[in-house]
Amino acid sequence: MALRSDCGLLLRTKVQLVVSCITIVAQVVFKMLLVLVTGQLVIAGQLGREVHLQSIGLFLRSRKQK
Repeated sequence: MALRSDCGLLLRTKVQLVVSCITIVAQVVFKMLLVLVTGQLVIAGQLGREVHLQSIGLFLRSRKQK
């Protein structure tokens, strides 16, 4: 009887360990994706500002030529 109890406890411990590991991996993956998406948004925002500034510069230059 004690052996069954020990096996049951060991099985529950293994299940808890697997669930904990999966949770940790999911958190790490989520954080990596969040960093990646945030970086992409920063790059897109910077490119958008540069394109906007270039278009303003082209507009001002075209007005000076008239």
